[in-house]
Amino acid sequence: MQYSSLESEYIVSLLKSALKKETMPPALDGVDWQKLISISKKQQVYSIIASVLDPSYLPQEQAQELAVYINNELLRLLSMKNELEELEKKLREKKIKFMLLKGSVIRNYYPQQKMRQMSDIDILYDYTKRDTLLKIMKSRGFRLTASCENSDDFFKEPFYTFEWHRELFFEEAEFCPHFDLWKNATADSHNPYKYYVEETEHFIYTICHMYKHYATNGCGIRFLCDIYVLLNYGKDIDLDKAVAVLDKIGIKDFALDAISLANAIFNGGEVTENQQKMLDFLLSSGVYGNHIVDYSKKLSEFNDSKIRYLFRRVFPEKRKMAADYRQLEKRPYLLPVYYIIRLFTKVKYNSKSAKNELNEIKKINK
Repeated sequence: MQYSSLESEYIVSLLKSALKKETMPPALDGVDWQKLISISKKQQVYSIIASVLDPSYLPQEQAQELAVYINNELLRLLSMKNELEELEKKLREKKIKFMLLKGSVIRNYYPQQKMRQMSDIDILYDYTKRDTLLKIMKSRGFRLTASCENSDDFFKEPFYTFEWHRELFFEEAEFCPHFDLWKNATADSHNPYKYYVEETEHFIYTICHMYKHYATNGCGIRFLCDIYVLLNYGKDIDLDKAVAVLDKIGIKDFALDAISLANAIFNGGEVTENQQKMLDFLLSSGVYGNHIVDYSKKLSEFNDSKIRYLFRRVFPEKRKMAADYRQLEKRPYLLPVYYIIRLFTKVKYNSKSAKNELNEIKKINK
């Protein structure tokens, strides 16, 4: 197994020790601690390595940064947990079925919950109650920051972020596997509207979620950490069943490479050429990949025409607009109005993101 840098190699060693409940491995000679921490933050695995890092090995600046981060992350974790509990009470009052997804489920498999960093909490819910949900979120001080193809995103200062999913994947997307997490879910004994996803199906969803990012603008090594803890600390995952379903979806080879790679780097073992390429790609990306990769693909769809690309970004196709603004399904004649609404919303809440995209497009053109 090869690594592009000492820092990447040592990050993997730290991740291995943390996930296997071992002590900090000996530091590699010549490791750049500032670079190591920068990479781990980009990959969103800083919380994992922080659980085994001995501050005495770190330069003073990085040691102080680690101490501050641990305290802040603990505060954020407790605050998000309290907010979720309040929302769950409201959902029960209004009889809205819901189910936690992704990180908020996976973190329960880690040796310590605080190790699994999350930028938001993802929840699948009964979309027929969306109007009621909007009122609940508004009453809790949240604002709707985005209404995407398959979810509504809410934010409240200073860091509360929730994504409410009506569907697991966007129907019009190139990759849209169909499976129903509600089918085998079980209701909570104390809250009949809170459901728990079946383990094998959540594992399948995790692989599909990884593939979606990997196949577009990429993803990071945290996905391998998730796969490893699910397989090694889960109790009821039927791997044969999962692989059979992933085969029908069409991503069996990808899934087997990801599973084998996760076991190889954390349990030890050889990797194939394809798995080495996957590892290189994961370590060169952020947690959800590299936007330059995504922008390059989209530009190529428009024969590298920057003007045509930007026009489509400002004025998406009708099906994309209908997915973001469901009112257009019944009133398609309001499309021009919603183009204006969308433009003002993006300028107000996402101007920084738009500027970053323009800068990346310029780099690609050069």
